[in-house]
Amino acid sequence: REVDLIEEVARIDGVDLLPATLPPRNGAAGRLTHARRRAQDVLVGRGLHEVVGWSFTDSGVADRLRLPDYHPMRRAVRIENPLSEAQSLMRTNMLGSLLDVARHNVARGATALQIFESGTVYRVHNDRELADAETPVFEAHMLGGLLTGAYGGRSWRGPAAPPADFFTAKALVAAVLDTVGVDWSVAAAPWPFLHPGRTANVLVGGRRIGFVGEVHPLVAADWGLDRVAAFSLNLDVVEAAAPAVVSYAGLSDFPAVLQDLSVIVADDVPADRVIDVVRANAGPDLAGVDVLDVYRGDQVGHGRVSLTLHLEFRAADRTLTDADVAARRTAITAALADQVGGELRA
Repeated sequence: REVDLIEEVARIDGVDLLPATLPPRNGAAGRLTHARRRAQDVLVGRGLHEVVGWSFTDSGVADRLRLPDYHPMRRAVRIENPLSEAQSLMRTNMLGSLLDVARHNVARGATALQIFESGTVYRVHNDRELADAETPVFEAHMLGGLLTGAYGGRSWRGPAAPPADFFTAKALVAAVLDTVGVDWSVAAAPWPFLHPGRTANVLVGGRRIGFVGEVHPLVAADWGLDRVAAFSLNLDVVEAAAPAVVSYAGLSDFPAVLQDLSVIVADDVPADRVIDVVRANAGPDLAGVDVLDVYRGDQVGHGRVSLTLHLEFRAADRTLTDADVAARRTAITAALADQVGGELRA
């Protein structure tokens, strides 16, 4: 063909003599969405390093992740002509490639590691999904993070930071989703590769978009790691839920009324449930509510936990007084007793 002759002429005469040109593209433009850019910037700002893992993996990863036979993450796309058996499948999740990167770095002395990756995962649709799918392969752009060892590093002000755990990973998830501007929540749920009791689904609009938790000790050991915390979020869903235009509200010129409320509930009542009850009954002047302290011990009894909530009330048009807040506090206390069996701690 003509193109073959041209290649031969170029090879003999010198490829370096050919001018560098870009291929013509009409109507094509690359862009990074606001949500995706902000999500990555948030993690970088909190000390995480971005990595780029392989999109290929081997067939043994599913077993090392302890995935049961029926799990969707086992429906991997097989490559017809892989470079090697170790790269014969397209990855179905982000955790495997993050663990590979962590193992490589920890083996070379990087014992405190905080990394994240933004990339695509693939899996084959099942029969029910195929009926509604345009292609037989499901693709999703995921944001995954992994932390092992101390998070925060050593400081002259005190001892080394504690090892990263479930709450460290959850705080990073909160930072990402709050910055992007989506309403989210977590709900306890088992994942085969995560530690029982230290794992949760991440929900946006009631839809599961990923997980957060500590990696199962047996899974971590297969990669030569100790305690590992991780999370994974579907950025496609996050971007769809994020507002197209970010809006900001001005700060009130009037001071806030700050109060703490200690409530005792059963140990199996999630803190999020308690906060939801507070928000639903605190009225429009509630500016914020956070968990300030958690106590378990003889003073509250077996199977119970005391949550100290920090409440901030602020009005946009006047200075609130303790008397203004008293009625709302009474309503909050009654709702906690009625809906979650909570009682005030003396």
